[in-house]
Amino acid sequence: MSNKMNHLHPITILIGFLQTLKGLVIPGVVILVGNGFRYSFSPSSPKFMMTLLLFSGILLLLVLILIFSFIKWKKFVYWFEKEELRIEYGLFVKKKRYIPLERIQSLNYKESLLHRLFGLVKVKIETAADSGEAEADLTAITRSQADLIEAQMKRAKEHHHIEKASENDKPILAKDDKEEQMPTRTLVHQMSQKDLLVLATTSSSIGVVFSGLAAVLSQLNDWIPYDQLYGEVKNYIKFGVVLICVITLLILFVSWMLSVAITFINNFGFRIEKEEQRLFVSKGLLEKKRLTIPLNRIQGVRIVESPFRQLFGYVSIVIESAGSSGEKNEKKIVLLPLIKKKNGFSILREIFPNGIWTEPQLIKAPQRALFRYIKIHLYWSIPLAAALCFFLFPYGAWSLILIPIAVLLGYWQYRTAGFNITSQQLTIVERGLSRTTLVVWKKRIQSLTMSQSYFAEKKHVASAKVVMMSGKTGSHAKVRHFDDERVKDIFEWYKPNEREIEHTKSW
Repeated sequence: MSNKMNHLHPITILIGFLQTLKGLVIPGVVILVGNGFRYSFSPSSPKFMMTLLLFSGILLLLVLILIFSFIKWKKFVYWFEKEELRIEYGLFVKKKRYIPLERIQSLNYKESLLHRLFGLVKVKIETAADSGEAEADLTAITRSQADLIEAQMKRAKEHHHIEKASENDKPILAKDDKEEQMPTRTLVHQMSQKDLLVLATTSSSIGVVFSGLAAVLSQLNDWIPYDQLYGEVKNYIKFGVVLICVITLLILFVSWMLSVAITFINNFGFRIEKEEQRLFVSKGLLEKKRLTIPLNRIQGVRIVESPFRQLFGYVSIVIESAGSSGEKNEKKIVLLPLIKKKNGFSILREIFPNGIWTEPQLIKAPQRALFRYIKIHLYWSIPLAAALCFFLFPYGAWSLILIPIAVLLGYWQYRTAGFNITSQQLTIVERGLSRTTLVVWKKRIQSLTMSQSYFAEKKHVASAKVVMMSGKTGSHAKVRHFDDERVKDIFEWYKPNEREIEHTKSW
């Protein structure tokens, strides 16, 4: 194993510089705009000195950022020694990190446009630690160096496996036999252009884009000549409400178009591959990403059906993974952004052959629990409608429609709720607005909590909360307002392993 110390690619200096600069954009804009753009580059102007000092300070700051980025790159080295990936870094305080190669769980790759111009890749290294953070980030290395890390990792794991086998007096394969059994990577699923287009056009990210556009427009109030614009169109538009509606619809349309473009670009070329006990998820047009998901870290599977997509039989499938694994340390990883439900079940059967992937026969909530689903929405809808009626009368009276909407939402959630138990699998179906089906295996449940208020006990109704490892903080699902005997069935199913069980009563 080579002990040669390696630096990251020099383009890391530029990447670090741009990342720092990105964080200073908003403060810089605030400073420039806050002064009302009252600057002058004429030496005879009284504002010249202030302008000179300001832009000299900005230039000095940029030079310092570039110098710090260079030093940071120079101080960062990594090498292989004693079946470990060793990293040394630190601008002011030198730090060392030793990562046993056999403990590495996944290598996640990312290729931005800048990386692809130079044939580089960013590698995120994760171990079995549950901190939710990556063990190391190699900002820019060549593809051959990334392949070397993966090869060293596989070699260390194989050596560790042989050592364990010899300790247990198990037969060890000869070299020729092992070469014959080299793992092959198989394609599990590749998203079609049709599904990608449906995903893009029905994406919920329009809300994020709309909020961003609204925020930008709100900052342009001082520069948009509303009076002049309104004067030009007042002969055609007699009521201000119509103008507001037109502008709102225009912003919504632009937001939707941007949302479609962003979703299409981010998920272009989406594919899932499987190699032994690992999944590889690749996607991206401008920025290519490859996510590695060890199957032994998957805690549960969520099948999400938004109301609109549910009409056409489409679902998205999300997995709960211990550790970070996801983008930006998200605890939920999108396995299938969009797929027909029956096709999704087929893929899940291929990935998790021991699971049961069909529409389950659900145990439903009793009719006496219906009001409990409805009243939780009355708690917010009635006060809100009353406040709007009081402060915005008579137009606020329209808010009274919130009350029947809240009742219908509660009834809809009641009709959706259910659960199913098999020998090793618990399925929970619930609804916010989207219908969510959680499938979790018994051995992955961290804790099970039963709750029952005084009034619920009188109605023989109870709830249960299932907690599993996921991300930094864990994830949970609830069986709400079911017959208490049916909830106890979940406990009886879970009991044999003598895991953590709680039973609480609240008043």
